[in-house]
Amino acid sequence: MKSTDETIIGDAGKSAGESFSFFAALSSFSDLFSPRTKDIVWARFALSGNDAKTLEEIGKSYGITRERVRQILAGAFSAVKQKREDPRFREIALRIESALREKSGILSVAELFSMLAGDSKKEHGALAFFLECLKSVKEEKETARRGRVFVAAGFPFEEWDAVHAIAQKALVGADHALDEDAFFARAKKAGLTASRKVFFDYLAVSSTIRKNAFGRWGSADSSEIKPRGTREKAYLILKMNGAPLHFKEIARRIDESGLQKSGRATHPQTVHNELIKDKKFVLIGRGLYALSEWGYKRGTVREVLQEILKTNASPMRRDDILAEVFRIRQVKRSTVIINLNAFFEKVGKDEYTMKH
Repeated sequence: MKSTDETIIGDAGKSAGESFSFFAALSSFSDLFSPRTKDIVWARFALSGNDAKTLEEIGKSYGITRERVRQILAGAFSAVKQKREDPRFREIALRIESALREKSGILSVAELFSMLAGDSKKEHGALAFFLECLKSVKEEKETARRGRVFVAAGFPFEEWDAVHAIAQKALVGADHALDEDAFFARAKKAGLTASRKVFFDYLAVSSTIRKNAFGRWGSADSSEIKPRGTREKAYLILKMNGAPLHFKEIARRIDESGLQKSGRATHPQTVHNELIKDKKFVLIGRGLYALSEWGYKRGTVREVLQEILKTNASPMRRDDILAEVFRIRQVKRSTVIINLNAFFEKVGKDEYTMKH
């Protein structure tokens, strides 16, 4: 026969994939409140669909002080806390505690609310109310190294600090954002003893070490983690793609990856205008851009041919020249041959050199 705890956990696990409402649960506890207390709770936690009201705004509505409003809310929390053995309360506690356990005991405020309450303002408000009623969960203020978080009671902050320090050490000397495997490997070399899961769960709340839209990790102020302008965003798109892209495709991917602000669209012409004047990017075909760090060179086909032939002391075969050009340019074969015949000296059957 299952214990009471097992039954509760089983029911909670079963309902995890079904509809569950913190708002409905709080409504079911509302008979514990006086009409005024209920109105104050609903106003404070935006449970009527309106914006949450401040203590001062609520106080003015009832002609009472902010401190009195705080006392009334404390009384509401206390009344619900007294029902901690109620199956409804225990399921709520289980859901919140399970979410924290799933993330090694620590979650950002935003992620916890997103995981458990979705986008509903009423669900957010009801969840915020219940968080005030749990002794097993604590909210911690923002610090220099992490944002506001919820943690399980007794969370090992010293361990978090040690893991974070090792992660910072692991990033020293990295000249680019790291994928998870490389980052974790560097952290292990730097002395990490925590598991891979704990490592990344802890870093998920860091404000100085962040993950970009492509799952790469680095310093939060790095342009590869938080690109700020069109050029930095385009650079990141190209770098992650690893191959040239048309400027229209770059614009589309900037928006699809979430690098652009919500509600705004990246204009392809803006991308083209920004990249054409930056030496980090090379126009290698009609609207097609590559990164100069990949070995692509700026200039016309004639200028590219001049550079190729200058670096060779002896004449080059046409096929070898074409291969070199196609490595750094995407142009028609006929265009290259026309330029060879017009501006360079043909030697023998199919070799070319600079004109003397």
